[in-house]
Amino acid sequence: MDGRIPNVQIPVMKRIAWLVLAAACQSGSGSAPTPRPQATSEAPRAFVTDGYRKDIEALCNVMHESGADAQPPDARQAIIAMWLGPHITTQEGHDYLIRIQPLQGEAKAAELEGEAHRVGLAGCPLAAEWRGGSH
Repeated sequence: MDGRIPNVQIPVMKRIAWLVLAAACQSGSGSAPTPRPQATSEAPRAFVTDGYRKDIEALCNVMHESGADAQPPDARQAIIAMWLGPHITTQEGHDYLIRIQPLQGEAKAAELEGEAHRVGLAGCPLAAEWRGGSH
């Protein structure tokens, strides 16, 4: 077997991956859900703790860390979503994923790159990857 996922399974895997990501993003204290912040510059920013910085670093490096960069483009989304679930460890990290989810293309890349700089990272490979596509 060559390790590639047959194309017929990709749509199902993408749905499963989005469900895993959504569940991971919404895991937390078990209290009542809080209103979802809008993806604008006025949205409150998380206080930069070591845990949150590690979450943003994990997000920025997800292509390499998850192994998605070694997979065909149509399989990457599912791999990334499944990897992020256990690797984003703070509520603020989950909230950030939810906040940027509706953004697309350059807006999403610029937002993530800005957040990476805000937490002290020199760059963000995922933001560069998003500039090449429409996520």
